[in-house]
Amino acid sequence: MECVRRFVQSHKAVAYGLVFGMVIFFNCFGFPIYNLNKEWLLSITAEYLYLDVGAALFSGALLAAQFPQKRFWQIALLSAALACGGLACRYLLEFGEVSNTYNFTMPNIALHLAAFAGICALSWRYVAKQSRKNG
Repeated sequence: MECVRRFVQSHKAVAYGLVFGMVIFFNCFGFPIYNLNKEWLLSITAEYLYLDVGAALFSGALLAAQFPQKRFWQIALLSAALACGGLACRYLLEFGEVSNTYNFTMPNIALHLAAFAGICALSWRYVAKQSRKNG
């Protein structure tokens, strides 16, 4: 663990790139968190919710490890911006597909951004507070 800590401290740009890349990746492949326009099976809906909530919690922990001294609103804005980056990647990945017509609607985008950014920021707050308490 100490080897990883020294690597991260000496290569900050690589650590930022990995954390930001992970959050963008989670949003690219986890969108939509719940599709309001198309009927999905209950098992698929439960799987998406479980994976996306887990990805948001993990993203908050990653951001807490990288930015323990930032403010809550800064992390909320950062996670929302990274989520928008992930959605842009997803749109470009499926450009020209029919699925973009029913996935990329305003309600789906708003729900995904609000849920992911909110869960991620709350997870950051919890992990950052625990790390400060434990010293």
